[in-house]
Amino acid sequence: MTKKLWLPYLLILALLGAGTAVAQSEGTAVWQIPPGDYTVGDPIPLTLNVIHPAGTEVLFPQLPEEWGDFVVLGQDAPVTTPNEDGTLTTSQTIDARLFAPGNFETPPVNITLSDANGNISEIAVAPTTVPIASVLTEGDTELRDIKPQAELPLMPVWVWALAGLALAGLVGFVIYRKRKAPQPIVDNRLPHEKALDELERIKGLGLPEDGRYQEHYTLVSDTMRSYVEQTYQVEAMERTTSELRRELRNSAMPENAARGFLHLLDESDMVKFANVTPRQADAYQLVALAEQIVEITQPVEEDSVQFSNNGAQKTPAQSNLRNT
Repeated sequence: MTKKLWLPYLLILALLGAGTAVAQSEGTAVWQIPPGDYTVGDPIPLTLNVIHPAGTEVLFPQLPEEWGDFVVLGQDAPVTTPNEDGTLTTSQTIDARLFAPGNFETPPVNITLSDANGNISEIAVAPTTVPIASVLTEGDTELRDIKPQAELPLMPVWVWALAGLALAGLVGFVIYRKRKAPQPIVDNRLPHEKALDELERIKGLGLPEDGRYQEHYTLVSDTMRSYVEQTYQVEAMERTTSELRRELRNSAMPENAARGFLHLLDESDMVKFANVTPRQADAYQLVALAEQIVEITQPVEEDSVQFSNNGAQKTPAQSNLRNT
């Protein structure tokens, strides 16, 4: 084989090697638990320490309230400190509880690293075990009598009569308020109509002009998560971006729409968790991308369906969704 024929193969191998280098992460992440004896219901401060190169940002996932066997009551803001070897340590403490005795492992967690060039990599955090002791004393099997009922003095008859009148008046007031209260409005809009109306409302708020980028990106991403959850039965509201990337592969969502949706979530994560400040034009472009995704995934009437060259149906908006 001549040298000219070898050149394309060498180029492909070089590109594959470069892609592998981008996906690998140089950071490490470990759980840290303060020593002590924990019993059922005690606060458990789980601290996740991530050691990563300087110039990279750490994106922690938002854990659900029911996180495996754990109940998560809150997540502190991340704190970053420099190390002597030039690396950084970014930590986040999670307020968790366990409500049964035994040994419990933390569920799998993936940490995202982002460098100055926009390259994204992930760190898989190894689980740690949290022992929970029982509040019962070991070997204590003695049965004890139930305490007798407490004796309370009887109240006078006039007190019962007054309480009955008060209760009757309260019931009458509640019935009156129910009759006067306006009937609840039933929202009969379809999921895509709700999403488009909400996106239009978000644009009207003008949050980027006031520098409120995190609020703007949160509203847009939550609107799209709710739309995808209602349309494709994917639990998008409680999933991280990485978890959704895996679940959407098995969903009925079109591939180009799924790519656009995941790109929208990546952009939002950078603003919400990595404190990246976008341009105003980028903030409104995010809304435009969300509207495009809704347009190409909403139900279409027969007279608005076009056909591609190979006979497959496609809507007009499908050809306008930009590659992401």
